Amino acid sequence: MDTVADPIQALLELFTTTLSGVRFADLDAKALAALAAEAQSAAEVVASAEAALTAARDTLKQRQEALLLQAHRAIAYARVFAENDQALAERIDAIALPKAPRRTRAPSEPMAPPPAPQATRPRKHPSKASSAPEPTSERVAAPGE
Repeated sequence: MDTVADPIQALLELFTTTLSGVRFADLDAKALAALAAEAQSAAEVVASAEAALTAARDTLKQRQEALLLQAHRAIAYARVFAENDQALAERIDAIALPKAPRRTRAPSEPMAPPPAPQATRPRKHPSKASSAPEPTSERVAAPGE
């Protein structure tokens, strides 16, 4: 974060080099450097607060999404519960929850391993799509004929 503007940085450099021994009332290289350090310190506080705010917003978003998912479950249970209570069912139906967000895999989450292949059992009957020969009207000779 650039806490000291370029023109002020140039002035600070001038006061630490060419004008290092010059003092104008309460302004000199030492006073200007102290103010620049205070500006840098304030910038670090701002950066830290912004990082904390970003983390707090992320936490809030996660909690809101979790609440919404549970609200969808709760309303589904309430609908079943209210099947025989028309007044309650109407109140429940009047609640319009926003769509639940799709759960996406976070970049830090590993991908789920593919499901293990299931053992195949031999079929008792061939499937309809099998490559069984088409019936023909020709007579097939029996063995020994």
